[in-house]
This record gives sequence, C-alpha cells and structure tokens, in this order.
Amino acid sequence: MRTLLFVPFLFLHAATFACTAFKTSHNGRTFIGCNEDSWSINANVRFEQGRDGGYGTLYFANYNGHPTRAMADQLGMNEAGLVFDVLIVDHGPVKRRAGMPAVETSDAIRHIMRTCATVQDVEAYLRTVNTGPAVGQLFFADAQGAYLVLEPDTLFTGNDPWFALGNWRMSTCSDPSTIPIARLQAGRQVLMSGGGTSWEGAENVLSTMTACRSKMGEGTLYSVLFDPAEKKAHLYFYHDFSERITFDLKEELAKGDRTVDMASLFGPRPEYDRLKSYLTPFHQRWLFWMLFGVAVLALIMGAFSLVQLIARCLARLRGRTSGSLITPVLSGLANTTLIALIGVLLMQEGVFYFGLGYTHEALVWLPWMLIVLVAALLVLRSRGTNDRRGLLLNTLLYLPVIGLLGYWGMVW
Repeated sequence: MRTLLFVPFLFLHAATFACTAFKTSHNGRTFIGCNEDSWSINANVRFEQGRDGGYGTLYFANYNGHPTRAMADQLGMNEAGLVFDVLIVDHGPVKRRAGMPAVETSDAIRHIMRTCATVQDVEAYLRTVNTGPAVGQLFFADAQGAYLVLEPDTLFTGNDPWFALGNWRMSTCSDPSTIPIARLQAGRQVLMSGGGTSWEGAENVLSTMTACRSKMGEGTLYSVLFDPAEKKAHLYFYHDFSERITFDLKEELAKGDRTVDMASLFGPRPEYDRLKSYLTPFHQRWLFWMLFGVAVLALIMGAFSLVQLIARCLARLRGRTSGSLITPVLSGLANTTLIALIGVLLMQEGVFYFGLGYTHEALVWLPWMLIVLVAALLVLRSRGTNDRRGLLLNTLLYLPVIGLLGYWGMVW
C-alpha cells in the first residue's frame, strides 16, 4: 500500500494543478509557507510524539475515497523546526544510484523527521539511500534558512534569502521567471520586491500563491505558514485567510499522538461543502466500484457481441440465415466507447473539474459518440429486431453513465 502513496498524482498537469511552497529569511528569522492544492475531502492534522530520542512531528495529510489511494503525509514540521513538503512534477528522468538501499518515500520522510534537525542532516541521510517519488520532489527547509530539494534525478541545496517552488523541476530551469505557474510567479514577485520579511509579509506571500478555481471554488485545500524558531504552525483552510488555527508544537505534542479532522477545526466553508457533495469516484468509493462494475459488464457484453458477429458472419459464408450484422457491430462499438470513458473517469481526477479535454482534446467527443451509438441501438430495438432483449440490457447499462456524464458537464 505504501507504494501507492504517490500513484494518484501520476497524471497531473503541473501548469493547472500546482502546489506551491517558499521559504524566506531576514535578520535571522525564517518563515516557510506551503499551499496544498487538492480535491481531497479527508484532510487531517496528525501529531506524533518523539520516541527513543527522536523528534516529535506535526503532519498534515490528505487523501480521497478512491480505492487506489492511501492517506499520505504531505507536509509537516518536527520539534527541531525542520519542515518538509511533497510537490509533484511532470514526468522526466529518474536517476537511482547503484549500490544504495532503496527506501520507500514515506519511510524516508518519517525517518528524516524523527532524526534530522537541519538541512545538512537531511542531505547526509539522502546521500546514503535511493528514495523520493518518481514523479515528485521533496522540499526541506530548516530554522536557519537552509533548504534542500530532492527531484527524481537531482538533489540541490541553498541558503538564499528567499526561495519559491511549485510543481516544476527547478534544477532544469535557468530562469525561474519563465515557469508557467501563475500563482508561483505572483509569489515570487512579492518576494523579489522585499515582501515576506515579517510574519505578516510571509502570510501575504502564502495567500498570494493560493488557487481558487471557477468550477466550485476548489483549488488550495489548505495552507500552512511555519515559524520554525517559535515551533509554531499556522493553518488556513480552503484558501480562506480570515481564520487560522495556530499549533504550538510543544503544547500539542504533550497531549499525545492523535489525528484530527482538519475541516472540523474551522467554521462553515460553503465552497468546501460543495466539493464534499460533488459526486466523483475519487470522493465516493461506492461510485468507483459501481463504474468499475459497469466497465466489467460492458467488457462481457462486448465480448458477447464479438462472438455474435463472428457467428453470424460464418453463417452467411455458409449460406445460412443469420441475424443482422449491424446490431453486434454497434453494440461492440458502444461497449468499447463505454469502457474507454470509464477508464478515463477512474484514472484522471482532473476531468471532473476541467472536462475531458484536460487529458486529451479528442476525448471530449467520447460522450457524444456513446450517445449516438446508444440512440442507434434504441432505433433498432424500436424496429422490432430479434436482439431486443440484448439491446435492452445494453441500454440499461449505458443510460446511468450518460446521466452521470451530464451531471459532470461532459456532454455540452
């Protein structure tokens, strides 16, 4: 299951789905801000006490109801003031060093947060293992203002007055101002102009780098501004900076290990409520399995249509009477289209918010192709074809999915 922690992000487009993070240091004081962009409805705050001489840690995690997903720690801070964040990047080269032990990313993060106090400690550990998500990067920053980024093929460190990153391979970009992530550039502009040197300034940078999209106000699920010197974390929920919850790490860890539902800590969020009530297979597990079951039935019926078509073709070659060839052909095409559609719906969360064109422009025509094929099958049924029972079963299979496609706005 741990290998699935980062599977949900394999198909994300960095330019449209962009978590952001930054660190800023001034007069010996460092602030670290992280925005977690997600459609999750299960975010939580987790406190884990230190054991056997290790550091205790405050974690922020989220996941959805999708069966292929597990709760994953996205960012956090330990008692030494070391902060981490996980950001996804596009596909690219992955480099692993021969002779080094492989460590699951989740295990590496927990080890680091238990045992490391500075970026130098983190680097020393990472130089001894092969770890890190193949389509993501790990960002670490400490109370002294140093930072480290581990990409799938590169590790680099720095100690600049400020540093900002998003879902982009920063090591490959000689000019960060060209990165096509608008909210990252907005934050960089504030930092370059001297903002972020105070707590209020850092909060302004963090809010500037959030996202709120037109679909239903979704975008940045939560934001955290870390003050590693004070060992405090300020949490903001659903890109609303009018309310914050402040965690004093020492006080919170003294209460013991526990997990708290993040939304329960805040007042009403109408936009978040709309997200929670929005039906998708990534939010409601029952819907995932229903669509999966429909795809299996479509596969069975498609196989039956193929057998039927072959049998009728052989009968005609032998000069025997056979049923219509058009019915199994249309039925097979409809089932193939349905399976392709469901495959996209179960793998690509972005299509529920950006449309089927989010994956590929040609996919926007799949719902209409299915509708036309189903309409043709209904016409055949109305004309009294001998395949009426099979056509009825096919229709009952297609119509609920077409209704859901309409609900998701994918048919207009």
